[in-house]
Amino acid sequence: MQNCTRVSLFALVLAYSAAAAAAAAAAAQTGDGVRESVREQVLVAQKNAQISSAARLDSYLAVIPVDSPLTLLSVDGLEQFLTSLSFNENGLVGYSTEAIASELSYSQAHRLLSLFGAERTLRLMPGLRVENEVDLDIHRSYVQSGELVEDHMGYRCVARATCRESTEFVCMSGC
Repeated sequence: MQNCTRVSLFALVLAYSAAAAAAAAAAAQTGDGVRESVREQVLVAQKNAQISSAARLDSYLAVIPVDSPLTLLSVDGLEQFLTSLSFNENGLVGYSTEAIASELSYSQAHRLLSLFGAERTLRLMPGLRVENEVDLDIHRSYVQSGELVEDHMGYRCVARATCRESTEFVCMSGC
């Protein structure tokens, strides 16, 4: 009878270990699945942004709205920002942060980057001003969020799937 109890206990421990291992594997797959789902959402946002290519940028600039967030940048800042933009089939994949970080608040930068589906990169940009509650809310929601997408500050998209070191640039997912 004692052997039967040991065997039952051993079987129970084995079953529990197998269930725990299966649960851990499922959790890891779920985490990877969430990360992949977020990455897909990011790429969809980039591809379908108001400005997702050089041609769409040209069209936008031809009839730039008076309330466009691009008008928040100085003339020099706007030129510097526009000449830094990198596009591919995934939309915007890189840009310089220099003018944005030195001239805009969080809410202004959010409006500007939203044109390109790139607002998530705010978390990579130090130096943005906090001028009001909206700025503070945006700062909290982006800067303090976890990294589920691979965007890289200090790198520039130079070719498909190739980021190279470059100060003041962001190389985005989809490069």
